[in-house]
Amino acid sequence: MRKYLYKPFVVMLSSVLLWTGWSGSGHAAAPEEAASVQWSHELEGIDVSKTDAKGSAVTVTSDGGYVFVGYRGSSLTEKGASHVVKVNGNGEIVWKNDIDVLDQHGDYSTNRAFAVTETSDGSLLIAGEQIRKDIDRKRRAVPFVFKLSPDGELLWKKNYPDLSYYTQRAELIQKTSDGGAIIGGGARTDNWYPTHTFLLKINADGDVAWYETYSFGFYTYFHNMVVTPDDGVIVTGEKVNSRWGPYSHRFITKFGPNGDQEWEKMKETDEIRAVLPSEDGTFLLTRYNSEEERYYLQKMTETGDILWEKVSDALSASAIGDIVQAQPMEDGFAVISNQSTEYAGKSYKYKVTLTDDNAIPIKKYLFGTHELYISKGGISLDDRGLVYTGTLLTKTETGSKTTFPLAKIAVPGQAPTNPKFSKLRFQTDKLYLAVGQAVHSVVEAVYSDATVTDVTYSSSYNSQDPGIAKADPLGNITGISPGTTVIKATFSGLQASVTVEVTEGQTGPGRFFLDSDEYSLSVGTELDIAAFYTDETGLTSKVTEDTVFAVDDPAVAAVDEYGNIRGISPGVTQITAAFNGHIYRASVWVVRPYTPVH
Repeated sequence: MRKYLYKPFVVMLSSVLLWTGWSGSGHAAAPEEAASVQWSHELEGIDVSKTDAKGSAVTVTSDGGYVFVGYRGSSLTEKGASHVVKVNGNGEIVWKNDIDVLDQHGDYSTNRAFAVTETSDGSLLIAGEQIRKDIDRKRRAVPFVFKLSPDGELLWKKNYPDLSYYTQRAELIQKTSDGGAIIGGGARTDNWYPTHTFLLKINADGDVAWYETYSFGFYTYFHNMVVTPDDGVIVTGEKVNSRWGPYSHRFITKFGPNGDQEWEKMKETDEIRAVLPSEDGTFLLTRYNSEEERYYLQKMTETGDILWEKVSDALSASAIGDIVQAQPMEDGFAVISNQSTEYAGKSYKYKVTLTDDNAIPIKKYLFGTHELYISKGGISLDDRGLVYTGTLLTKTETGSKTTFPLAKIAVPGQAPTNPKFSKLRFQTDKLYLAVGQAVHSVVEAVYSDATVTDVTYSSSYNSQDPGIAKADPLGNITGISPGTTVIKATFSGLQASVTVEVTEGQTGPGRFFLDSDEYSLSVGTELDIAAFYTDETGLTSKVTEDTVFAVDDPAVAAVDEYGNIRGISPGVTQITAAFNGHIYRASVWVVRPYTPVH
């Protein structure tokens, strides 16, 4: 893995209004304007002979930034290596990583990232494929998944060559509440026929929890996948019943948290271009009727019931072009489409159409040249604007090359909205307590603009096993008996959890403790610990010099015999202090020192 820091390249485009309409619409024409590009970057391959690069997907992170994934040319591999880029909310590239993988022969192998999701602790799970060569050096694709920390450090990387089919690729990924993910993709035998699909459930360490394959016809393809509240998934796709048959059906189906199929709609005639979750727990479907050449929107429940359907003249193919996806916005929808438009002497390929609640256009924003191709998972739009990635074709002296674009455009016509509550978290993911020891936990609400609010006193708590540890209404957690359990906090419909490990209480009379339950320092800095003992008479003495200290993870922090902690690398660990049979544990948080990106 190679890590870099970069400065942003920022481009601004002027906006000029243009009024357009469509014949027979019965509505006033919506204004069009060229979108303002707030920032953009173009990435190339890292080898002069392999300059091509492609973007696959983007996701918004809980700190208000964005993570882009794709792959680019590398001298180490035949067809490139996975590439991950973290950008903050201002468009500055914070870090970027190339992922190198060795195959079973010890050779660097092609690996390509197709999808990304952020887990509840801010880590990133990226899915794609690794091209391996078997003993006879025959090429095959296997699912490839790797996990990065919020700072871009590689935590683990795994491939799955022993699944049912000879060739499989991970094309879709959705996080689950246990820190793992469900992965979906295509599978086939040692030739092109037939084509099947699979779901692979992994835990937070990348180990396989379950794996299932599905075949609904001679060819079966998954196109969209969204997670449901029970950690199952709703999948849409396409099936063809015979090898030579020209006719296909679309399908929608729900798989439960163990991969069992719970319901299905197998003979859908209209295409399903996109499926996106809504805040109310339902799903927005973008559909296309090819006979009438029009798009429409549907709202669907987790059980597959259609609650409503939106049809508008503005969603005809002639009026809006080829829709990439539509998504719910406050008081309406945002529709991203591919439609060539000439405007102010320039030609644009894409547009964002903001509509009211009846899918009637209010404003349109044009962006992207005809050399730009936006990938299926390469769009994210919220109240801050639209970010995208894909492939940009660029002419060179010897022909052409493809680059990996990252860009954000402003969509100023949207009504201002309050930041949305996006995630609930404990400040630490694990606590160590002695029997009878109590600590005050901190629960935080993270919002879409990266602001964080302490909601400890506003949350409700429950313990998986109150006989091991319990939490009171103020977030104080107390160890009851030895063992391990989970405490869950709930606030405004979202949950967070912390694992609590309780060990035997202190032995002998008196009480031993440190000057804090939690320490925080930067990489490269030091902090001293003070240890105290209160005897049975109530007299408290400082016993630091007679205390033995140890740290759980020396890669994060080190502690010497005098109780001095030194920050080694970003992360969270625990220290253990021992005095005359008494044990006390405390958390240590090591953060990266602030270094502005120039």
